[in-house]
Amino acid sequence: MHHILIQKTDSGHRSRYVFRPKTYIPDFTFLCRDIPGLVYHSSTKQWSAYTVAGTLRILISICGESGLEWTRSLHSGSKERKGEVPPQNQVPPRRAPSPVDWQELPEHWQDRLTRTEDQLRVQRYSWRTVKSYLSHLRQFYGDHRELKPEQVDTSVVRTYILRRGERGNFSDSSQHQLLNALKFWMEHVEGREKTFIELRPRRADKLPQVLSVEEVRRLLAAVDNLKHQCILKIVYGCGLRLGEVCRLQVMDLHLDRQEIFIRCSKGKKDRYVTFPESLRKDLTSYREQYQPDRWLFEGQYGGQYAARSVQMILKRAVVKSGVNPLATVHTLRHSYATHLIERGVSTRHIQELLGHSSSKTTEIYTHISSKERRRVNSPLDDL
Repeated sequence: MHHILIQKTDSGHRSRYVFRPKTYIPDFTFLCRDIPGLVYHSSTKQWSAYTVAGTLRILISICGESGLEWTRSLHSGSKERKGEVPPQNQVPPRRAPSPVDWQELPEHWQDRLTRTEDQLRVQRYSWRTVKSYLSHLRQFYGDHRELKPEQVDTSVVRTYILRRGERGNFSDSSQHQLLNALKFWMEHVEGREKTFIELRPRRADKLPQVLSVEEVRRLLAAVDNLKHQCILKIVYGCGLRLGEVCRLQVMDLHLDRQEIFIRCSKGKKDRYVTFPESLRKDLTSYREQYQPDRWLFEGQYGGQYAARSVQMILKRAVVKSGVNPLATVHTLRHSYATHLIERGVSTRHIQELLGHSSSKTTEIYTHISSKERRRVNSPLDDL
């Protein structure tokens, strides 16, 4: 279980959370605009906000569950109560510190970490990518304190990967991400030309989980709350990613053209998706009842709906409906694409609806479709 590292203090007449993002987050101020009582304290480079339930939920959606740094006090004149411990139901206990901290690294590795982060920010990588790359590099640098940057070559990286694998908890995707981080550092900071480390794990030829049309029907029928039902219906009906449904704004609905505008999705690409006509009545009732202001789906205390909340909605529906227990929110997106394939929609059109850069990514759904397989009779049936 991950914990958010935030300190609760009494400042003035209202209790406040004090926090600082662990890594740079583009447009952080804009993303936090719905947090009640948000203030930046330039003297300590910390943020604080009122301790209402919406604060933690919004921060989780922006920074992730372990993306905030623990701080002890708001400022030297803070009226923090000594020994005060945040209530268990509001702030989880402090998480153990990372095995490798920035300050613990030798000076030359600290410099490389700073320069890599600056370059990632200049090239406008997403804050999640920045966070994961720096985490991998910090661990790698910490394991090679005695080396200089120019001494890192393929053999050093190979040995490191073998050690990480022996420790366990080092998946194929983690290895890919580590190599991407090292490749970025070597090429964009060290200036090595076209560095490519031939240590990629064999890519598993896996097919994504999908639900049948009947399973989707049972899943949606298991949801009673109107808002929750609209969320799952729009994910499946439009093939949206988890983050995309949370970022939907009221202005993105173009119901007269039967379209929804998806802004700045994966790869910083915009696209339009077809709005399902069958959802119009439910969505109209939802907007009349909840009257969302900016975000189409707002949290209980306003602001953008939390991704974790959408996952919990899906999880409860899966348990109640009895469909595949491994189903996730992304399973609805896979099911959407597969069902379009089975209805005869071209892969080129589906590629545009899903926002895929390559048609090869979309073609995987042709392998999942069971329509053609059902036409093949097993020889056992002829006995």
